[in-house]
Amino acid sequence: MTQTSTPLARYARILEVLVSCPKGITLTEIAQAVGIQASSAHRLVNALCEVGLVDRQLNSKSYVLGARMLRICMLAVAPPSVIAMVEPELHELVREFSETAYLTQLNGMVVESIATAVPDDTAGAYVQPGRAMPMHATASAKAILAHQDPDFIHQILGQPLVKYTDATTTDPQKILQQLQNVRTQGVAICDSELDPGVLSFAVPVQDSDGKVKYAIGISGLTPRMETKSAAQITASLHRAGRILAAKIQQALH
Repeated sequence: MTQTSTPLARYARILEVLVSCPKGITLTEIAQAVGIQASSAHRLVNALCEVGLVDRQLNSKSYVLGARMLRICMLAVAPPSVIAMVEPELHELVREFSETAYLTQLNGMVVESIATAVPDDTAGAYVQPGRAMPMHATASAKAILAHQDPDFIHQILGQPLVKYTDATTTDPQKILQQLQNVRTQGVAICDSELDPGVLSFAVPVQDSDGKVKYAIGISGLTPRMETKSAAQITASLHRAGRILAAKIQQALH
C-alpha cells in the first residue's frame, strides 16, 4: 500500500480539498477530487464529521471544514500574531473598566474568541479563548455578522437558532433589525442573551477595504456594567479596534 492510498492520507486529502472550497463541496465532488469511490468518500467524511473536523451545511448536501478544524488552524497559524497585536489594547480596556476584554474572529461560518484579558480580582472570565460565539446571541458575533454580505447573513439566519435564555432573540427579522442598528450605531450590545446576567459590548474591527473579520468586546455582570458609561465603553472599544486595524495593516506591508 502506497503512502497516498492509506486511510490517513485520504483523510488529509479530503481536508485539503475542503480548504480550497470554503463555500462547500458535495460528496460526489470530494470523491472525484480525491480519486476514491463515492462510498469511501461517504465513510471517510462521516468519520471526519463525527470528530468535528468537517461539518455538513444545513439544508444542503455540501460539506465544509468543521469548527474543530478551524480552531486548530486558527491557533496554529495566523492568530498568535494577531493575539500579540491586540494584547496591549485588551489589557488597557481591563485597566479602564475592570471587566473582561476579548477579541473574536470569524472562521468560515463560526465566530470564536481567540484572546482574553481579565482583571486580577476576577474569579473567572466570561469569554474564554476558543469559545464559540453564537451569531445571533453575542455582541461580538453580531458586530462581525452585521458587516458580512447579505447572502452570508441570510444563510446564518436560515439555520435553527438556539434560544439560550429568555432574552435570546431567534426571530430572523428582529435579528436583521439588530444588525442594522449595529451598522448604524457602530456597536453591538447583548444583555443576558447567551449567559444570564452578563452584559456585553462589542465593535467591529474593519480592514482597510472595509471587511470585518474581528471584533473587540467587553463583558461583565449586568448590574456592574450598567454603572459604567456605555458611551465611554463604546469609544474605548473603537479606539482599540482602530489601533488593532492599523497594526494588522502595517503587518501586511
